[in-house]
Amino acid sequence: MRRKYREWIEKNVDKNCLGQCSEITKKMEEEFPELIRVRGHFMCVHWGLRSHWWLIDPDGEIIDPTVVQFPTHQQGLMQDPPTAHYEPWDESREEPTGKYPNCGDYCYNGDYCCSEACDRAYCAYLNNPESNW
Repeated sequence: MRRKYREWIEKNVDKNCLGQCSEITKKMEEEFPELIRVRGHFMCVHWGLRSHWWLIDPDGEIIDPTVVQFPTHQQGLMQDPPTAHYEPWDESREEPTGKYPNCGDYCYNGDYCCSEACDRAYCAYLNNPESNW
C-alpha cells in the first residue's frame, strides 16, 4: 500500500470503526480521487461473509481503510490471491431487500420466504420454536 494512503488511514480511521466503511471510504475517495470505491462482501473467517466497502488504487491494489474492524484484519480466508476474500457486488444484479429468516438467502421485493416449502418450515418454527422441524 502506498505510504500516503497508509498515513491517511492512520490519521483518520479509529481502530473501533465497525460499520463505518461506507462513510470512511467516501472521505478517503474525496481525498484521493484516483481511488475507486467498491461495495461488496468481505469474508472473515470468524464472522463469515459481511457487507463491506473498500477502495481500489490505479494499480488494482485493494485499499481497505476499515479492515481493522474485522477480527481477522487483512487475513480473510488466507488464500491466494490475497484479494480472494473481497467479493465485489455485481451492480447489474437486483438489490436485495433483506435475508430470508429461514434459509438465510437474500430476498427481493419485500418477500420473506423463498418458496412454499421455506414458508411452511418457517411457519412451523414460529408456531413451535423448540421442535426439530
